[in-house]
Amino acid sequence: MPFSGKTRQENIETLKQKQLDLLIIGGGITGAGITLEAGAKGISNGLIEMQDFAAGTSSRSTKLIHGGLRYLKQFEVELVADVSQEREIIYNNASHIVQPAPMTLPIYEEPGASFDSFSAKVALKLYDELSDVQEEYKHYFLDREDTLNREPALNKEGLLESGVYLDYTSDDARLTLELLKKSHEYGSIIANYVRAVAFIYDTENQICGVKAEDKLTGEVFEIQATVVINATGPWSDTIRKMSLPETESLMRPTKGVHLVVDKKRLPVNGPIYTDTGLQDNRMIFVVPRRSKTYFGTTDTDYQGDISDPQVTNEDVEYLLKAVNQRFPEVHLTKEDIEASWAGLRPLISAGKGKDPSAVSRGSSLKEANDGLLTIAGGKLTDYRRMAEGSIKLIEKRLKEKTSKEFPEVETKTIKLSGGDVPLGDDFGEYVEELSARGVELGLSKLEATRLVEWYGSNAEMIFNETEPFTELHGLNHGEGLSLKYSLENEMTLTPTDYFSRRTDTLLFDHSHLQEIKEPIIKIMAEFYHWDEATKRKMSDELENMIHEVDRS
Repeated sequence: MPFSGKTRQENIETLKQKQLDLLIIGGGITGAGITLEAGAKGISNGLIEMQDFAAGTSSRSTKLIHGGLRYLKQFEVELVADVSQEREIIYNNASHIVQPAPMTLPIYEEPGASFDSFSAKVALKLYDELSDVQEEYKHYFLDREDTLNREPALNKEGLLESGVYLDYTSDDARLTLELLKKSHEYGSIIANYVRAVAFIYDTENQICGVKAEDKLTGEVFEIQATVVINATGPWSDTIRKMSLPETESLMRPTKGVHLVVDKKRLPVNGPIYTDTGLQDNRMIFVVPRRSKTYFGTTDTDYQGDISDPQVTNEDVEYLLKAVNQRFPEVHLTKEDIEASWAGLRPLISAGKGKDPSAVSRGSSLKEANDGLLTIAGGKLTDYRRMAEGSIKLIEKRLKEKTSKEFPEVETKTIKLSGGDVPLGDDFGEYVEELSARGVELGLSKLEATRLVEWYGSNAEMIFNETEPFTELHGLNHGEGLSLKYSLENEMTLTPTDYFSRRTDTLLFDHSHLQEIKEPIIKIMAEFYHWDEATKRKMSDELENMIHEVDRS
């Protein structure tokens, strides 16, 4: 079902004319979850995003679907139970994106350690029970020698043992996009690069829609909706104050930074979750991803421009110090860093003075006097539960205002776009079988495998493509297939959309990006009929993004 630039234009025309039951402001993971829940129930709904989908927090996380082991230290048992169980649901519905990845937790004898041997055993046992982990994935412990056999680069000094427990790797932007594509199948009316600029009110001073601006054309138009929900993450207060300027701030955004290096410079065999070793009560993730290793994150209060959080020298120095403490033989320097990213966590304010790492990752659903709903906080892993809670209140308000009622729908079992694939070892066999079709079309084994792992069951559609962008445009066959699918089925409007959020090339394949950026800009210019000024603008935007993430 096409989900393209043309679809976007058609959707904007529909948004102008249709009375919606629900309008969702925000196209990150939270808004995407709500529009899927609404669409599945038959609630007439639209979603607008002022940037590209997932351009904010939802493409800047640690790229894990994790259960929040460290929150047990803060006694947030209910939160851990909820997100751990949601983790399994996401895996079942999007296993081409979310894959089991046993995480190593090294235990050191040192001052200020987050876990000693006893507390780690208690925590991991409780973690498994809260997560209802299957027998094959239950935690186990390795002694010092076996820990170093598993991860030889770890600091040997003070190392006692390690725990190995279940977590999942993922891609946050792709997960958000697959949610939106599935929502589109259910009839949700979705458009990126559309900004809410003001609210519309009825005669009782209740919000009944928004004035919106198409950021590509500058056109301002109205969208009428019975209920409006603000799902904008770090921008939640901005939207709330657009309606009620004196309203008290709800958010306390904190910044998280990650750095990317070549895997040869930081060789790890699997994801690791470890204390920094700096006696600062902080932990970091170190995660391999194809030929790269990335690590993070920081957790500092943020008061700058929420649309453009920056990686500072202080952030870089801190993370390098931490990773060199835990991997003392790698001697990483700033020159080793190939890419970086900074994202904002949309935390709910708990008052001043509290350490950012100790602020709850719980969510909040509020209703203002003018009827605006705001869902904020939470974790990426918890998006479905947040959507479920939001829809319950939305249904209640729709029944009061319109007498409409909607059927019960169990979103726990809705496969996301691309998610019609088997689980576990069977997924590996599926990849092997389907990628063989790609090889028959002339793709290399690596190209075909990457396409199946990235697009899941949608790779079947990709391999049926008879007119891909090919070597004639300076692209290999696999890249040509990927780009054409993305333009026609993923509302990809700019080169930055493609490199940053439709693929992970910007962060994890910098040299390849440099090779293919000009052909892709040329193809997109032809596809969208850009004039030279627009083409130059798109190229400049991409170069600015490359400069922002490039630390080499």
